[in-house]
Amino acid sequence: MSQQIFQARATSYCLLDNVSIFLDRRNDKYHYLDREKTQLLNRLQNGFDSCNTSEKTEPSNTSEVVEELVAKNLLTTKQDDGKALQPLAHESPRESVYDVFWERRFYPVTTARIAIKHATLQRKIKRDSLYETTQRSEKLKAGITQTVSTESRDNIAAEAKRIIDSRYFVYTYKDKCLFDSYLFFEHFVRQGVPVNWVFGVNLYPFAAHCWVEHQGLVLNDQLERVAAYTPIYMI
Repeated sequence: MSQQIFQARATSYCLLDNVSIFLDRRNDKYHYLDREKTQLLNRLQNGFDSCNTSEKTEPSNTSEVVEELVAKNLLTTKQDDGKALQPLAHESPRESVYDVFWERRFYPVTTARIAIKHATLQRKIKRDSLYETTQRSEKLKAGITQTVSTESRDNIAAEAKRIIDSRYFVYTYKDKCLFDSYLFFEHFVRQGVPVNWVFGVNLYPFAAHCWVEHQGLVLNDQLERVAAYTPIYMI
């Protein structure tokens, strides 16, 4: 194949059990690629290098599969519209704020702030597409200029605990991971903390989830729960 192949900018993917899952954020869709197509994807990533480095080979159906994936807006032949073809690399978190048992407390100031954020972000997340939400979040995080020292990690965990306690008075996070993670992400990033908003998938049965973490510490979910998902996209 003479054309270079790129991953569409609005997509990301991960590997699970020798198959691959794509997230197309622009159209808010997940796509499943079976083992055969995943093997071809890996070969595309590696430039079809064979054991004999002097030769390059490719399966006979490569063009057909590439055309299919381009038609689905997962791949592109235009460099300006694409990025390097590779699955998301992400180091698994090691602990969670939930690992430490605590008695729930009432934080009036934090609760008031969360109530205001809840009203603002609810309107945004209902109005905007996933692509618009994540694009805006990427730009917001890219605008962080200050750095947060490792010594502040305990303070970040304590602040996350205050938000967890406070949200019970404003909303429930159950089955609303997208909004909850959006709120946590915005709260910390606007304070100059470069937290990660991680999206993950599970294959059997298929399910999607997201959470926020910082330096291997999950801020708004239990470690056991997020460990069941393979990260597919991260801000």
